[in-house]
Amino acid sequence: MKYLGFLVVFFSFCLGQVYADTYPEVVFDNSLVKGSYAKSRVQYAGSSWVENVNGHLLVSDTLFFTPGNALSLQYLSNEQGHWDVSLRYSRQKYHYRFSDKDFLSIRLYIKSENTGLIDLPKIYIGQSYKTSDTLDIRSYVEDFEVGKWVQVKIPTREFKISNLDEPIQGIHFIQSATSRDLHHIFIDQVEFLPAKYSEVKLSTNAVLTEAVGYDRIVHLKWQLPLTPSIRYIKIYRSEDGEVFKPIGIRPIQMQSCLDIVPVIGQKYFYKITWMDYNYEESLFSSVKEASTKSMESDALITLIQMTHVNYFVENFDINSGMYMPYRSKEKAVVSTKETAPAVLALLIGVERKFISRQVALNRISKMTYFLLRAQNRYGVFPAYFDGRKGVPEYRRGVSSYDVNGTASLVEALLIARQYFSADNEVENDLRNRITALYDHINWQKLVVEGTDNILRSKLSLMEGEAVDIFNPASLVSGANDALNTYLLAISSSKYPLPASAYRSGVYKQYDIKRYEHIEELDTDIYSDSIVHEPHGLLSFMEERTDTVTGFSIFQPSTRFGVYLPLGEIGGSLMDLYKPFLTIEPRELRDSILDWDQILASYVHYVKRRDNELGVGTTNSDIWGFYQHKDSVGNYRINPAIAPSSIIADRELGIASLLALYGQYGHILFTEYGFRSWLDLRNDDVSDEYLALNQGAIAVMLENAKTGMIWKLYKEIPELKKIREELFFKQQEHIN
Repeated sequence: MKYLGFLVVFFSFCLGQVYADTYPEVVFDNSLVKGSYAKSRVQYAGSSWVENVNGHLLVSDTLFFTPGNALSLQYLSNEQGHWDVSLRYSRQKYHYRFSDKDFLSIRLYIKSENTGLIDLPKIYIGQSYKTSDTLDIRSYVEDFEVGKWVQVKIPTREFKISNLDEPIQGIHFIQSATSRDLHHIFIDQVEFLPAKYSEVKLSTNAVLTEAVGYDRIVHLKWQLPLTPSIRYIKIYRSEDGEVFKPIGIRPIQMQSCLDIVPVIGQKYFYKITWMDYNYEESLFSSVKEASTKSMESDALITLIQMTHVNYFVENFDINSGMYMPYRSKEKAVVSTKETAPAVLALLIGVERKFISRQVALNRISKMTYFLLRAQNRYGVFPAYFDGRKGVPEYRRGVSSYDVNGTASLVEALLIARQYFSADNEVENDLRNRITALYDHINWQKLVVEGTDNILRSKLSLMEGEAVDIFNPASLVSGANDALNTYLLAISSSKYPLPASAYRSGVYKQYDIKRYEHIEELDTDIYSDSIVHEPHGLLSFMEERTDTVTGFSIFQPSTRFGVYLPLGEIGGSLMDLYKPFLTIEPRELRDSILDWDQILASYVHYVKRRDNELGVGTTNSDIWGFYQHKDSVGNYRINPAIAPSSIIADRELGIASLLALYGQYGHILFTEYGFRSWLDLRNDDVSDEYLALNQGAIAVMLENAKTGMIWKLYKEIPELKKIREELFFKQQEHIN
């Protein structure tokens, strides 16, 4: 491929560095979207007023403290009114934990000449169900001056927050003194900082080592000294090599980044500085130049896949090798289930020569050593661990052993066992450890009491504590990754479940609320191409146990001209994709469903549904809504849904992938691939990533092209044998 050599070089620059758009303690540094800041909320009443667009503060990209933008707050504080503006702390994973030893730092620029200290707003901090004390900003402003950036420094203890473990929801600015004048200030770099930090002077030049251009992206690489006072890398860009403008900042976890440039086919010039905690800059680096040029579709797809693999290459705990979903100062929290796509992505990275075989081998080997020593129950692991200690992590006081999560990880490791098949001591030892992890799971201890074929999805950490079997979420069932879990359970060499567990688990949902009424299905409405059950589904659907009742997943309907045997999707199409990250649909040869046709049907149904909604785009290749509310609610696109459809409809998948990159790549695409969501109605985008999304795109692109993961799964000996018994013999009997 034309650009493959360069892309491999690009990827090698990114290895070993953990990237986040900003730090967990930062509430606001930049808006990813121009115009208005969707993570703000403006409210006012009476004769007071705050400038807004659709209830959000405006974004300034011409006046800012740190590039590339700041928030504009223009307000009237009338005696017969009130206003409240909140900046929402938007992170779902990288939560800042409040500390009385920190201080809140805010940069303000007072633009209106008639604005004095007394006219500045008051401030308070919001949590889920509580608010802090309200403080007067003017008591904490250093060197107040109109037309200049000033700093607000408020010791966090003065907010008098009682529950330090409860994540903050946001920072609120509210009306203070009343006035007839219109006031205008700008807000930037809202963050919690430690009371003491390194103030070593940055006396040397920054070091920019590389700038390489392709398509609309320039990849920058730099080197960082071991100087504790460096907080950010500040990036400057020029179109003529003479006039440089600051375009962004990056945290010190990074040693490279992607810059989305405005024009393809143009030369750009770059230089950088270091910035310390006081935002004083070092001397400039030398200037590097790069020219962009158009890339062919295949090269772009390779780049997109590579960045999604890179997400897992970088986000891991060095102690355990496991995937780390978020960062914490106190501990290294790792995820059992989300490590599964990390394993698959590493294998793809090796096969595509994005990373070395040894890197992936060492990482996966470290995982297995960790898991063999880690706390478990019947071979099942907690949903989250403290990666340093190997003990369960209690998230908000709740933790449990995760059956589905453990199954996903073990399945991925079995695929790795197939991949690392060399006849040498190291890989042979890895294979033995993976087999031991699989064999240690006692599936027979995981079933609901009174049954031998219905798996619980969670186990209590406390021995003897009951599980809520009447909660459908507590059981492994449905047309999702329950399919993979039951195949593993039935295939176990030591503690297998009966073959009947496949049907009872995959083709049923369990809900105690519907116990008294079982609807009869008209079996004639199932087309022959979908259902091949000679005796119909009625008796299968009405089977029950002493404790739970199973209801068929079949709720046939036709929507948007598409026949839907499972009914309309209430959640995300990602749930239906999950089994087929590892299992080729046609390999099941199911006696009840044609999974190839099921996937194709639901892909076209979701695309048609989303296209008709048409919220925020006229491009029919942009689809994959996963959050539906009323006419004033949110419509978020999950950028993994449409591209992952490539395994069901290659043309649709590629078109959507290139459309997302082409139309929204400037805010959606980074070194880690696509961000987790895009809100077209509210002009908002996530500042985080989801392991399932990044894994789905990396894996589905590979399966569509080479079938790599599918082929490895197909050859797992234990699973191969049971598939022949479950599917092939049944298919032969029906035929």
